[in-house]
Amino acid sequence: MGWQAVTLTYRARSPLLLGDHKLGFIQRTRYFIPGWTLWGALTATLARAVFAEADGAHYAAVGRWVAEQLLTSYAYLLVDGKSTAPQFKDGQWTYGPLPAAQFEARFVTSLGQTAIAPESFTAQTNTLHETEALSPYDLATGEPARWQFTLYRQVSESAKERVSERLMALSLDDLSAALKMLTVGADRSTGLGWLEQEQVSAWQPVEGDAWPVPVDWDVGQRILRAHVRAEGLPGDKVHGRVEAIPWRWWRNTPDADSKSWGPGQEQRAQCFYPPGSVVVSAWEPVIGPYGIWQRRS
Repeated sequence: MGWQAVTLTYRARSPLLLGDHKLGFIQRTRYFIPGWTLWGALTATLARAVFAEADGAHYAAVGRWVAEQLLTSYAYLLVDGKSTAPQFKDGQWTYGPLPAAQFEARFVTSLGQTAIAPESFTAQTNTLHETEALSPYDLATGEPARWQFTLYRQVSESAKERVSERLMALSLDDLSAALKMLTVGADRSTGLGWLEQEQVSAWQPVEGDAWPVPVDWDVGQRILRAHVRAEGLPGDKVHGRVEAIPWRWWRNTPDADSKSWGPGQEQRAQCFYPPGSVVVSAWEPVIGPYGIWQRRS
């Protein structure tokens, strides 16, 4: 059993909406693409690429395979070829080489929106709101915005017993080719979140057994580059913050009352340390499902 990794670089072709919390009438955006968002994009893209008439069962099978055997890092914008992964330092957040204010000035834009009453074509009262988005261009230089993440593929004979033969038949080159275009984030049906592949590194073996060791983990700096569940890492070992993230899942199997199934019927909230938090004691991560880091056993 082993893992191989490749680094993919994409150019943004449209604004990206990566929903975060609300602040007044402003819907905030994250400044990076989480692993679970990439999981959804990979699942949708590969299901359509591998199965000519993909149905719900195909999407579910591909989703399980991606969650277990095609893992990703988080995706970050590049500035002068350097990642803008966040870091909590001296009580403040920075994004790669940029202070938070400079990052926001160069990449964060917004969309004004409101709800229209169909009978009068007028704006409904108190519905004006603003939605942040990440620009497809550097607002300071005009250069295209580029995103980068690492893809991890499991190489295992036993894996053939657990997944579709069509998925296992994808070579590493075929896999990269199938991901030429990705759509991520919200409002994808209106053309937002469109990413076009520009560069692919060579596949390289990486350390790992059941789960791969992240290539962006620096044992000297110990900066988290993905979310980590707070329950798995004591608070006195981390400098940063904790955020509560609600999870909603589609349940395919109804309860006995035949009502509790469908989108969002299985819900729970979990607390995570976000990327950029710093671990101040000995701790070694591996990448788990949806790109979330967990303690290496």
